[in-house]
Amino acid sequence: MPHHDVLGCIEPFTATRAEELEQLAKSAVRLRKPAGTVIVAEGHVPDGMYVVLRGRVNLVRVGDGGRDLILSSLGPGDVLGESCAFDRAGMSTSAVTAVPVELLRIPADVVAAHVRRDPETMVRLMRLVADKLREIENVASSLALHDVEERLKRTLVRLARRQNRRVPTSSGMILAPVPTQSELARMVGSCRETVSRTLSAMAKNGLVSSTGRRMVLDPRLCPDTVNA
Repeated sequence: MPHHDVLGCIEPFTATRAEELEQLAKSAVRLRKPAGTVIVAEGHVPDGMYVVLRGRVNLVRVGDGGRDLILSSLGPGDVLGESCAFDRAGMSTSAVTAVPVELLRIPADVVAAHVRRDPETMVRLMRLVADKLREIENVASSLALHDVEERLKRTLVRLARRQNRRVPTSSGMILAPVPTQSELARMVGSCRETVSRTLSAMAKNGLVSSTGRRMVLDPRLCPDTVNA
């Protein structure tokens, strides 16, 4: 798909004028990166806005003991480095590829010039930033208030809601591909062994079912009251 069409389908550019999309598309570059690549390191100023086209990118914070925590997981259609449009401060997290990815990068100066010409994009960018902050705050509060099982349930629901894929015959949700157990452990502040035991117990109780990298979440996990 041409860059122009890709950008027109994702936020914050869904309301951008055609001539502005053309300017952004001309400067955009497609990149392919293997798993484990640091796209932007914590504390560094993003050199552009990145659109995830394929794969998954984790936003990671490293603690004093070297143990890291995944605060958010971005998939196709999500963006990172959006602060380059209005803020020259460094990133508060590191953006690290979880699997091989394909990205579309728009240079920071091009994005900044665009938002000066198109205030609507700035409004949408601020909404994206606010949504990310809200998600990170939910992760932080969950770590403080809930046990591992509850944190895992909420994390699975949050990831599935981002994908927005429903089971046709019920109100259950589909998560595919499922992050590895090690990744899930880093999302809930636990270890892989505990996550494995918790998933097994949830499967035994019929709350989740897995086939390969596809997981179905039972409707009991997905009521509106679960909003981590």
